[in-house]
Amino acid sequence: MMKKGLFLVVVLGFVGTASAAEINLFWSTTGISDSNLMYYTAMTDFQPWFVPPTPTTGGPAGAYDLFLWGQFPADWAGYSIYGLDLQFQGNATHDVNLAYRQRGRWGAGPRIPLDGVMAAVTGGIVDTPGNLVQEDGAFLIGIARAVGTAGQVLTMALHTTPGLGIACRDANGEEVPDPTVTPATFTFVPEPASVLLVVAGALIRRR
Repeated sequence: MMKKGLFLVVVLGFVGTASAAEINLFWSTTGISDSNLMYYTAMTDFQPWFVPPTPTTGGPAGAYDLFLWGQFPADWAGYSIYGLDLQFQGNATHDVNLAYRQRGRWGAGPRIPLDGVMAAVTGGIVDTPGNLVQEDGAFLIGIARAVGTAGQVLTMALHTTPGLGIACRDANGEEVPDPTVTPATFTFVPEPASVLLVVAGALIRRR
């Protein structure tokens, strides 16, 4: 009963006032190194297989296992995301997808989809190195298998209307105004493109 009560409080507190802070979402071709564990929901600690991001904005038609990452603002050390509601957009399709729980960062059942409510019973995602968070504040959210043809786009964005948006706390545990969340977009480009379009700097630059 306690977990259900906490979950309800988190959900009710998602929507707030926008602020100047910005969290960037981006797709990556890397995140978890073992292909057998990418969609495995029973794991509680992915650290041994954690791989830093290789940001990408697109590739030729086909199917890709894309990891969804975010990045905290540069001055958010110790801040946390304790509620998050995302939504797939665009005309490409997605097959299996899930949000990583990693030591129970989110409540509810073992399989939490990327396009749904992620509510923390404990810490959520904290801007502290470790627990799938890097020194530069980049953090791994989950994975999706994207499928598309040339010209199609798959975007992951914050779900705000009528979704629940995002809820964050500062290093002292105080709720802060909602940051702006920039979406992650993957574009399926026409042949003869043969490699993924990698953007190693702009997408993961701290602001």
